[in-house]
Amino acid sequence: MAFEIDLPLAEDAEAARLASELTELGNERFLRAVLRDQARFHHRSTDRLVGWSTDASKTREPTSSLLLRAVHLCFKAHLPLSLSPDLFWYAVVHEVAVHVRLNSATYAGLFTETPGHRQTIAVRDDLAPLDWERSINLVQQPLRARIGDDVADLFQPAFSTTTSADATAALVALMDVVSPYYRFRWTSLCGIPRIRLEGTDRDWRLLAGRVRELEGWFEALRPWFAALHPVLDSIGATASGWGVDQEFWRSLYKWESASGGDKVTGWINAFFAHRYTDDGPSPKQSFGPGTTDERDFPSHISRVPFRWETPTGTLEMAFLGGVLGTERDGEWIRPRLGHAVVELLPATEPRDERLPEPWTMADIQRVTGCPQAQFLTTLGTVTLHGEPLQADCAINVEGLCAVRADNGDWYLGDLVSDTGDIQCWGNYGPDLGYALRSL
Repeated sequence: MAFEIDLPLAEDAEAARLASELTELGNERFLRAVLRDQARFHHRSTDRLVGWSTDASKTREPTSSLLLRAVHLCFKAHLPLSLSPDLFWYAVVHEVAVHVRLNSATYAGLFTETPGHRQTIAVRDDLAPLDWERSINLVQQPLRARIGDDVADLFQPAFSTTTSADATAALVALMDVVSPYYRFRWTSLCGIPRIRLEGTDRDWRLLAGRVRELEGWFEALRPWFAALHPVLDSIGATASGWGVDQEFWRSLYKWESASGGDKVTGWINAFFAHRYTDDGPSPKQSFGPGTTDERDFPSHISRVPFRWETPTGTLEMAFLGGVLGTERDGEWIRPRLGHAVVELLPATEPRDERLPEPWTMADIQRVTGCPQAQFLTTLGTVTLHGEPLQADCAINVEGLCAVRADNGDWYLGDLVSDTGDIQCWGNYGPDLGYALRSL
């Protein structure tokens, strides 16, 4: 069952051209960009990702959510969009997981009886490589034994749309929530013309109700939940047949379908409680529709590391769960929840300790588009508007420099001599990614 919302658009030749040029890209490049680590895929519940072909050698793969990418694709190419309550539930739990990681001491009492001690949950499965989806779900009972059925049920609602892949993605998201308190180990001895709301009106009421129930557990997230409730209520009202608010639905991605710019201005913003940068997530100060740079959204990939003990040795592994792909379902574009299992391989490039975690010089070269970007070997006199600035290192990007001062902030400036003298023009704060994108 599904509820379709018609949002008629005028014919647009450019949108029709873009729609005709869509192709299957596959999601491996996206997942590798999100992981950053060298990895080998052992399992993916979906490998689908539709989009427009680009020269992979000349473009940096975006790591913002494929939910957002699907919405953008439909908006730009005037394609219908299909949404499920499972997707939006995952988006909510993803933000809760980030909040818990940032405030793990506050919520230890909810998820563990041993605050300050990280327990190990071990799963024995000799047949894991044959069916990783089944194997991931073997953690369900030992995890419930520790956090309780009430908490486990709260985080894993069953909608009429929920597939086994959706349920497993939700389980990985729950594992992500509790990851500050548990380690996991596996052992084996061998512009959108139409929007479709999948499921029933009960599913969408369950989504709204379960989010309200979740609010009671996380006091510090209540301002975010308060802004999210009206959005969920409006979605639920539509799914229940109480009429279609055209203005609301046209404002999912861009407010009232206004085009232009790389800012997301629609109510999809309400599903995000944090701002995401290359240096990690930080809580938002205001919530609701608002305006967000497309680069400040999460990857919507939950990553849970585990050790896999096999007869031939122990492997460092990770479960991935979340929005792993997008696919064509007839005329519809569907963001797809899924899960994957990856083996984390040793880094091919040693990490420079002068860079903040998890940055490498290869990351900097990708972000700046400059393969020659490197640390200055000689750092001369550094000034900011003519005043001396104490700095400990500088990254040279074709004569423009990102300089880290003693206070930890990054400054941008010009390299003005062969002896490493730099004249800075601005302070861009402690976020290296923000500074580099401002070059």
